[in-house]
Formats: sequence, C-alpha cells, structure tokens
Amino acid sequence: MKPSGGIRVLLSAVTDAVVLVDSQRKISFMNPEAENLTGYSAADAEGKDLWEVCIFIDQNTRKSLIDDIGGVLSRDGYFNFPVAAVIIHREGDETLVRGAVFLSDESRKGSDIIEGVVFRNVSSRWLIDTTLQRNQKIDTIRILAGGIAGRLNDLLTVLLARLSGISRNHKDRAAVFRSIRDSKKIIGRISSMVSSLSSKEADVDASADICLVRNIIRSSLSIFTAAFPGMNVKLAYPDRTGFAGVPPGLVEQIVVNLLLNAGEAVGESGTIKVTACRVDLSEDLKPLTAGSYVMISISDDGCGISSENLTRIFDPFYSTRRQKGGLGLSAVYSIVNSYHGYIIVKSELEKGSIFSVYLPAANNIVTETADDVFPRISIAGFTEHESHSLEIILEAIGCTMFSLPAESMDIESMGTEGSGYNLLLTDYDFYMSEIDLLKGSDISEHGVIAIINESYHMPDNTDSNIVFVSRPFRNDVIIAAVAENAWSRPEDIKKDTDIED
Repeated sequence: MKPSGGIRVLLSAVTDAVVLVDSQRKISFMNPEAENLTGYSAADAEGKDLWEVCIFIDQNTRKSLIDDIGGVLSRDGYFNFPVAAVIIHREGDETLVRGAVFLSDESRKGSDIIEGVVFRNVSSRWLIDTTLQRNQKIDTIRILAGGIAGRLNDLLTVLLARLSGISRNHKDRAAVFRSIRDSKKIIGRISSMVSSLSSKEADVDASADICLVRNIIRSSLSIFTAAFPGMNVKLAYPDRTGFAGVPPGLVEQIVVNLLLNAGEAVGESGTIKVTACRVDLSEDLKPLTAGSYVMISISDDGCGISSENLTRIFDPFYSTRRQKGGLGLSAVYSIVNSYHGYIIVKSELEKGSIFSVYLPAANNIVTETADDVFPRISIAGFTEHESHSLEIILEAIGCTMFSLPAESMDIESMGTEGSGYNLLLTDYDFYMSEIDLLKGSDISEHGVIAIINESYHMPDNTDSNIVFVSRPFRNDVIIAAVAENAWSRPEDIKKDTDIED
C-alpha cells in the first residue's frame, strides 16, 4: 500500500511509528517516528523486506517475533506484540515497544495478508503527572484501609479481652503483668498500622535519592499484611542487597503496589514470594545495560494474567480484577523507567505471575557485611552452553563455582571452605537419574535447584531443600531460586507480623 498525499501527511504527523508494505511485504512508506526507531530513512527502507528493517525480538528469550507472527495471524487474524517486545535499531540499540500487525481490508481470518505495522516507544511512556500520582496514592490507601479496618477491629477486640482479664485477675500479679505486657504489644501494633496510612512521611527524607532495600521490603510488608492479614508470604534476600539509587518513598510505592497486585491474584489462599539481590551485570546478560542493579522480584501462585491483558497491564487506567484502581502497575512502570531501571513480567493463567524489577544500585556504597553468605554452587547435567549461561547469572550475584567429584555425587563433599552455603544446580532428568547416589547423604542442610523443561509437568515440591524452576533460563527466576535456598528470611516476617513477639 502506498498512501495518497493527504494520508501521507496525516501518517507523518502521528506519534506512533507506522510502516506500510506492498503485497510482497516490501516497504512502501515509513513515517518519521518509524525512521527514528529503526534507524533507516524512508528512502533507504523503501523496497526492503519489512522484517529486514523492523527487527522485533522478545527481550527475555531473545527470540525473533517473526517466528510467531505468521502462525498467530493464520490462527487469530491479528497479532499484538507481547509485553517484552523490543525493536533493534540499525546501530544495535534496543527500544521497548507496543504495537500490532494490521491486515488488509480484503484479508480474512486464516490469511496472512498484511499492510504493515504500527508500534510505539514505551521505554519512557506513562510518566504519570502529579495529579494522577496523587489519585493513585489515594486509591492505594483506600485499598489498604479496607483491610486495615477489619484488622484493627480484631486487635481492639483482643485488647478489650486482655483488659477484662486484668480486672478479673487483679489479685494474681503474674496474670496481671502478662495481660499488661500483651496489651502493650497490641497497642504498639495498632499504632504501627495507623502510622502506615499516615500522609506525613516523617521518617523519609524527601531529598534522599538512595534507600536501603532491606528496610523498604520490611516496611512495605508491614503495610501489606495489615490489608491482607494471614497471607502466606516468603522472603529471601541477602544483607548485601544493599542500596538502590532511588528515593525510598518511590521504592516503597513499587513494592507495595506489586504486593497488592499479588494479593489480589491469590485471594484468600496461595503464596507470595518476595526475593531481592544485588546483581552486577555484564554485557552478556541482555536486555539490561551492563552495571549494578538491585533486583526485587515478587511472584505469586494466583490466577495469572492472560496474554491479551499482559500487553496492557502497564497502561494508565487499564483495569482488571487484579487492579481495581487501574493505576498501580502504571505507577510502578513510570517510576522504574524514570530511574533507568527495568521491569520484566511473566505470567500464565491459573499458575501465577512473576514481576521482577531491576533498579540501579546506589554508587560508591559498600554493601557487603561480615555475615554475608556467598553460596558455592556446582552445576551438573547441562550442556556446555547452558552451563556457561548459568555461570554468568550466578557470578553476577556473587556466587562462586566448584565441581562435584567425578566419581560420585557426594553432597557432603561440596566445598566446605569459605562458603556458608553450598548449592547443587542440576537438570531435573540428571537429578532423578542420580538420585540413588544422593540417598544416604545428609542433604537437608544443602540446597538443590532442579531445572525442568517447560513442556514437563512441574513436580510437587515436597522436599523443602529443593526448588524447581523451568527452561528457558531467566535471570530473575534463577536468582530468586538461589535466594530462596540461601537467603530465606523467616525471622523478618515473624518480626513484622507476629504481635506476640
């Protein structure tokens, strides 16, 4: 299709990138935004194959979208870009985009006759203005308040019972002291819950541009558990998670919104996992730019998000039953991109979701402590290429590698010096084939991560020291699995949620 003069002027003025093709999928028109995102001028691109100029890939799997477009078009009659789609510029730069392939008027479902593509740069989109941010914060507080109100009533009922006990047992000094002690704890818990909703952020220096991520996770969890009492939450992060180069109030907004999103997904049952770790990325770990980041990952085993909704969850005011206000995830996206971070999402209906945020680490701040555990990890059962990919991920979070003895799978001999925690990372088939060699070894104090193919049924994780993940390898999933083994923080949850401590 070659647009007329009037249409050409109109398409040149729109802010979306527009590329039109002829019946042979040769480019006949590109507007200025398409030139900007592809690196080709309209004159250079004319007559070239569409997919030679517009190179779209999935930023997580590095797979070309061309492999999927034809099949989806023939099945559904349309193709919307996945949430992780990026376009590769002629000079090699990558830009996160949203868009769709559109068909000709004469085409029908089952055909692949297309007229072109429309897409837009979303790497710096959704910068929410002050009014929208304020509305989003009010909406978040409203959700929290709904949960906190019921929790406050429960605590006040318990407090009243404690005070009644004092009057009944006034002659029993020990019983009186116990009731007074318990009452003080309940009052402190109520005070903490009320403070979490206060608009006066007295403890936050608004001018500070760094935050200690460990403290933000704990404060966010305190707010979340007030709205979702009894929720099963698991925490895992090392002391060396350290500082992010983002103001604390904004990081708390990210974590609280992702927790609320996960809470809505799992409902009254299910599990939410919060993991974090500092990651020193090399150029080999695409699509992130090399540098130091703090990764915060929040996963749930809830209802999941459909592929159709997944392409729109970051749009302002787009709402599903997981996002009652419609601004929570767009606020997260806005903050992350404003500070040159990354957010990666994976979700599957009825299986759950993983939201992983990478925030730039604060510069020139030492994060290691004397109590840090740097796991020693042995990799077994993978190809040389797979092992190399895993080593890059593991070394990025401070792990060291060692080899198992060739003659046996003696877990007890897994490098005891200078570690504090040893971990076996293995292919599931290899692990099952060697399971007899593990019998008789005390593996309860060691961790195992078993990786399986996505096409296989995920085994039931009945042994607490084994974490199952799946191919293809994902940075955030592997890091979270290591954290779950080596850096579990049950004491943090107990400290923040148990009023009897």
